[in-house]
Amino acid sequence: MRDNQYLNFIKKLDDELKDECVLFILDLLEKGVSIKEVYEGYIIPALAEYECNSEVEEICIWKEHARTSIIRTILEATYPYLIKQKKETINKSVIVACPQLEYHEIGAILATNFFALEGFEAKYIGANTPSEQIFSAVKIIKPDFVALSITNYFNIVYVKKLTEKLKESYPEVKIILGGQATRNEDTLKQLQYDYIIENHEDIVKFKEGLK
Repeated sequence: MRDNQYLNFIKKLDDELKDECVLFILDLLEKGVSIKEVYEGYIIPALAEYECNSEVEEICIWKEHARTSIIRTILEATYPYLIKQKKETINKSVIVACPQLEYHEIGAILATNFFALEGFEAKYIGANTPSEQIFSAVKIIKPDFVALSITNYFNIVYVKKLTEKLKESYPEVKIILGGQATRNEDTLKQLQYDYIIENHEDIVKFKEGLK
């Protein structure tokens, strides 16, 4: 059962009131609500629980894009608060990317921010990132970890080739997978990886395991 404050935010989001949504979240942060609480109590459920109320597919597609755009703006607007709440740097770096043909990037951005919040040097390099660009980033940045966000099951062929080549070319770089597509065991059997991370709690446990 969601409280009235969350339902108020969702109503603004459903009505696509971008300015009001951004100001609503900024007001929460000004009142002392943490970035973690904002992400887990508002942003993540606003995405996970969304259902289009139109039977017309075209309408559902653009409305989902509009919703995603508002949430992306909120994440950008609230980043200064994240900076202030970051924990001590742990001298571990992670590159976060959405592989080729993967356009659902909000989960990857949230993951990047959660990694940053826990003291990782986290860099998000974008949606629909071709494998050669991911390899270029790994070669130049030399991260400890590469985190791949996978939502679309149809992208597994690309991800399979990517993870195999990453393991072959950079065996010292550990691969982290996350996203809806990784919740399928048959999918995971096809991929090379070291860790599965789905949420902030997983990142905290992961960080503890590095000590």
